[in-house]
Amino acid sequence: MEILAIINNWQWLIFILLILSLFFVSHSTTNELFYLLRIFFKSEKTVFGLISLIYLPGTIMHEMSHFLMATVLLIRVREVKILPEFEKNYIKLGKVLYEKKDFVRGVLIGIAPLVIGLVFLWWLALIQIFPSSYWYVNLLLGYLIFSVSSTMFSSAQDLVDLIYIFPLLLLIGLIIYIFNIRVDLLFNNNNLIKGINQMLSIINMYLFLSLSLNLATMIVVRGLRKLINNK
Repeated sequence: MEILAIINNWQWLIFILLILSLFFVSHSTTNELFYLLRIFFKSEKTVFGLISLIYLPGTIMHEMSHFLMATVLLIRVREVKILPEFEKNYIKLGKVLYEKKDFVRGVLIGIAPLVIGLVFLWWLALIQIFPSSYWYVNLLLGYLIFSVSSTMFSSAQDLVDLIYIFPLLLLIGLIIYIFNIRVDLLFNNNNLIKGINQMLSIINMYLFLSLSLNLATMIVVRGLRKLINNK
């Protein structure tokens, strides 16, 4: 029953909705910034440089997450890029090229930025420095949260191995069912349930803040772009 209490907790539903919303809105925000800057700067190289600068903290954390996970899993990294590229109508802020070994390690490397990004938001809450009584600290941390949360999502190329994880999960589920393995005993701990729910609550609060920052930025930038184009 304890594992069902974790799964059914409404914090999980909020978490999933916020993650999905932030994924789409952050991509739209990045593209809106690109189109606005292109009005003022005709050189796409200049625009890419400015976009790279805006998202630099998040891009560094994103690519370093790939790099560190690959290194921990003994995968050779061939190339690391943090400068943006424009591909198929969207901006790719950076990339890490590494040798392909097996799909399990491929999935772990692919999802590393999301995991590290969420841990970073949770860490901010634990040290309790945001919000601060100083406006400039709030401005700096707000920007950092915006940058990291906007770039923690993996690209389709990063998650190419994810398709293999579903048959593996199905096989594990069948083994648990056939041999009646009591995995629910792992969650038979009220403190564990409470801790997970508290962590989710904290992360959801920061995800909501990140989503709000992205929405506000997208609306303002889109409004400015339309205003300029109508002149």
